[in-house]
Amino acid sequence: MDVMNHEFLLEVPVVGEAVPLVQSHARALGAQAGFSGAQLDRIELVCEEAFVLILDRADAAGDSRVRIEASLSPLALEIRFDDREIPPLPADSATEEDPESVGQRLIRAIADRAEWQPLGRGGNRLKLSFDRPVLDIVATDGHSALPQFNEQAPLAPEQEYVIRRASEPGDWPRIARAMYRTYGFSYPVDDFYVPERIRELNQGGYVMSVVATTLGGEVVGHYALDVKSFGKLGDGSCATGELGKAVVDPSHRGRSLMERMRSFTEQQAAEEGLLAVFSQPTMAHLYSQKANEKLGARACAVSLAMVGVNMELKSIDKAGGDRTSVLLYLQPLTKPALRKVHLPERHREMLARTYQGCEIEVQPLAPAPPPPESELSVIFVGMADFGLIEVSRCGEDISHRLRAARDELVRRSGTRVIYLDLCLEDPNTDLACEVAGWLGFFYAGLAPLFSRGRDVLRLQYVDVPLEVGSLAVAGPF
Repeated sequence: MDVMNHEFLLEVPVVGEAVPLVQSHARALGAQAGFSGAQLDRIELVCEEAFVLILDRADAAGDSRVRIEASLSPLALEIRFDDREIPPLPADSATEEDPESVGQRLIRAIADRAEWQPLGRGGNRLKLSFDRPVLDIVATDGHSALPQFNEQAPLAPEQEYVIRRASEPGDWPRIARAMYRTYGFSYPVDDFYVPERIRELNQGGYVMSVVATTLGGEVVGHYALDVKSFGKLGDGSCATGELGKAVVDPSHRGRSLMERMRSFTEQQAAEEGLLAVFSQPTMAHLYSQKANEKLGARACAVSLAMVGVNMELKSIDKAGGDRTSVLLYLQPLTKPALRKVHLPERHREMLARTYQGCEIEVQPLAPAPPPPESELSVIFVGMADFGLIEVSRCGEDISHRLRAARDELVRRSGTRVIYLDLCLEDPNTDLACEVAGWLGFFYAGLAPLFSRGRDVLRLQYVDVPLEVGSLAVAGPF
């Protein structure tokens, strides 16, 4: 698989005769990215629909062109359609009289990410992204299998270790090998089975990988800080990030390597300007929760049934049904500043207790008249089979906007687990909480610094079987 970054450009007139050219170009781009079979057919279909939507909006007497730019990285194929026709109707503005088109629905259902962006006088842009097929470490190493770590392996001789940020060319395949040898193919993050993706994420500032090595350079442990949902390291955009992807070779355990890697990762995160880090340990067992409690992290949210894939790691039995539930633990890196937030009446007492448990001071904000329109985004996380609705501003239209977002995720994506994040700096969060309650959402918890450095109230909609009594909980709060 070609892992270099490439840029491609095609310009075509907005005429029906150009459709076959767009189709063949899309297919060539997909093949270059390593797609084949049905995946290649889907990319061709999405690009065809994107061009046809532009044709539908075009002025019959016009003489315009479509600029199709594509970029190929180790992580994804991104295709951008730029046109200067009448702007498309946003999906969240569709009505029964003026519904969203079949083409728009197909595009959003098939592409990993699809975003229509108004460019003002520059026209319109449709940005499509397709995650590249995973070529795992087994294939890249040329082995039919990599033996898993022997949990009963004898301890290696006592020795010194080096804890450092991963940066050397040999680090990336060694991290991927460690993930495979520890978890097989049960770990639900494809990126960490692919050396080129690990490198790209690290060098792009989206992940910080920390390794423990012997003096001879052998990687015997890995820990990561993932910030790609919050910004990018080095540009001041991140206030928090997620800790995880932790691995220690059994023959080197019992020597505090996990604790040393985590401490080093937190130190590096603070130097990068982050205010806190968090982790989401599973509720299938107590081990990782106890580690968080021991390190002084504070539990602040419970996301029930978050992951809908097989996460039976090694011999650990699952609990709580067919899906995996997780806790959210916060680890401040500096003393948290006073938070000026609005505590909605429905969840005020619990939020106040959680802030107190996290040792964060709060100054309540007064309500204010809602604006006419809400601002929200809707995401389906296919890898884990859950939906996420993020509301950054609650307006008078929040009732039908939230209902439409929930129904969209349930009907089109087929998910029965949805999380709703409400910004606590918004003085109209009360209105959103009332609507969410009618729609079946209930309390999940507090997520400090989750939205561009702002605190978030997380609610959840869980419509799957769940054995709550079997969930493991280590901490008293």
